Amino acid sequence: MQQTDTGRVRAIILTTQRSGSTFLVDCLRSHPEVECSGEILNGLPDVPRQMYRGPFRQVVKGFRILRTGAWLPGPYLDAFFRRGTARVRCFKAMYNQLARPFAARYLVQNEDIRVIHLRRHNLLKVHVSTLLMDKRKQLQATAPTETVWIHVDPQKAVAAIRKAQAKFDAYDRQFSRHPLLQISYEKLIGPDGITEDARNRICEFLGIAQLPMTSPLVKLNPDSLRDMVTNYDELERAMRATEFAWMLD
Repeated sequence: MQQTDTGRVRAIILTTQRSGSTFLVDCLRSHPEVECSGEILNGLPDVPRQMYRGPFRQVVKGFRILRTGAWLPGPYLDAFFRRGTARVRCFKAMYNQLARPFAARYLVQNEDIRVIHLRRHNLLKVHVSTLLMDKRKQLQATAPTETVWIHVDPQKAVAAIRKAQAKFDAYDRQFSRHPLLQISYEKLIGPDGITEDARNRICEFLGIAQLPMTSPLVKLNPDSLRDMVTNYDELERAMRATEFAWMLD
């Protein structure tokens, strides 16, 4: 695997929402040989922090991208990778951010960049989790550990699953010339944090010491779809008729 001229490793976490990416950023940041940032393509600082999620969030995001220079990904990402002192410099690149052609072009052309492609195999749970996330934003007064129920349109769920699968395959092909490591949400997060297998694979991929990694995050959603979906029986009947039946409880 190639490295930069300075001997440092450049890497990205390539992913989409509700796939455990914030957890993985935390884990990588806890390793002494890694400096890992969040969504810098949205103009966020190197050290991850809570994003503004108020009614003007799109305006704030646009201003942040313009102010930081994130709209010019070439010089912006070159500067990011030059900063810091750790052996590995890494950030989270979301699929929707790579829809901007110049950002995607920079990352694809720099084939030394190592790509941790993080996915969640159970795309039905991704869809439901996304709906729950949006509902939680509307119910600000709801206690964070309280179960929130949601109605799921079966046809929209199947369409969302097919779209998400197609995106994963497309980005996997796009970065096929890069050092590429596929990691799944299901094998990333264990009952006590990051699984030993995932940690070992990531450390080997990045060429860093096999040291513990930690994150303070905990799951908010229950594991069973029956405990989240109000019309579970309807959803189950529809899913049983597709190739995604295995995604049910």
